[in-house]
Amino acid sequence: MSNFEFGFAKEDITPKRGLPLAGYFNLRPNRGALDRLAIKAAVFRENGVYTAIVSYDLCLFYASFCRDIDAMLAAENSPLAGNVLYCATHTHTGPYVVPFFGYSCDDEYVASVKAKTVAALRDALASLAPAELYATETECSSLAFNRRYIMKNGKTLTNPGKLNPEIDHPEGGIDPRILMLEVRQDERPALLIANISNHTDTIGGDMVSADWPGRMEVEIQQHAGYDIPVMTVIAPQGNINHFDVSTPADQTSYAEAKRIGKAYANAVISALYRLQKVENTAITVKRTTFEAPYLKLTDEEYAEAKRVYEENKDAVMEPGRDLTSEDIARGVPAVKKLFAEKAIDCRENPIPGKRIEDQMAITFGDSIAFVSLPAEPFVEIGYAIRNASKYRYTFIAALGMGEVGYVGLSHHYGNGGYETSPSRGLADRTVGDTMIASAASLLK
Repeated sequence: MSNFEFGFAKEDITPKRGLPLAGYFNLRPNRGALDRLAIKAAVFRENGVYTAIVSYDLCLFYASFCRDIDAMLAAENSPLAGNVLYCATHTHTGPYVVPFFGYSCDDEYVASVKAKTVAALRDALASLAPAELYATETECSSLAFNRRYIMKNGKTLTNPGKLNPEIDHPEGGIDPRILMLEVRQDERPALLIANISNHTDTIGGDMVSADWPGRMEVEIQQHAGYDIPVMTVIAPQGNINHFDVSTPADQTSYAEAKRIGKAYANAVISALYRLQKVENTAITVKRTTFEAPYLKLTDEEYAEAKRVYEENKDAVMEPGRDLTSEDIARGVPAVKKLFAEKAIDCRENPIPGKRIEDQMAITFGDSIAFVSLPAEPFVEIGYAIRNASKYRYTFIAALGMGEVGYVGLSHHYGNGGYETSPSRGLADRTVGDTMIASAASLLK
């Protein structure tokens, strides 16, 4: 007989005005909030086994961030210590909680996020009550695009610009699948989790927002008629975004976040009738570690980086606008200089020691699994993991348990593209295969 239980809690982590937003190459002090940011904590228990999934409306965090929270949980003897899968929605309009692109984070804000995580998990534990699980999947193929293109010169370019006549074809495809998990209590939905492959960077600017996942939640709540929590777990999307290069339409705005959020909500809502009860909800939690070596530059890459730097060494960042990966395709000198510096630093100032990353799998019975990837993995990695998994519904949490940057497969490196541009912290070409093997081992 199942004694499956569920508890939920939420904490607001909207930053004060002025804290910089993460995700771009320039510092962006925020001017207020378009919508609120949150921590969402879902706790599960069955037959004395505890686990939890925590989602943050943040761009990213490192393994050390998760380990600090686990230590705080252990200090208060929480049964969740070491059993929590932490993941970020990857919004580019949320604040830093780890140093990134040379910018530091606000220590007071970071401490607050960690404390609120522990508080949310504590409250969710206290609210455990009998529950049921339901699952299904649907798909949406009109909102995501592979953002790496093979140009007519044979080189790969990320975000080459709309209607660019030099585009030949996309480097790869997308993953249109949306996996859905619903928790019901007292015959009413109490949580909806959607696993979606798309980048969370539709707004730009300097206003705080949860981006399209936040707008999707609002749309689903309006349909339900009450504030059901909706947790977006971002699936592999390192080479995916929302830009349709075949149109001239402006796709960087809060209106775009609302459009995409509403469209994903409609896809999810239209599939709610297909949810099937999961009879076997026995929980297992597995953790492992693996080494994620840093990329090493070849002599040719090093020589090219020095050449580009010399050509652009006097360039300065333009004030008053965001500097993004699209500026690489445009050939903006300051951005070319920035990436040349990052590549040179990779060769001349390598990070010493080994980088050990955490990975976790949570399974419910024989049909549902969640597995984390501490990266922005390319969609091909997600396909490989799901194809190897015995679980019908394998939810993949990108930006989960840490972040080592973009991770593709070996053939994605060496031909261009922003994601695989050499930098000091970029993972080695082999790490994608390592993640696939590690995930497969956890899901046995």
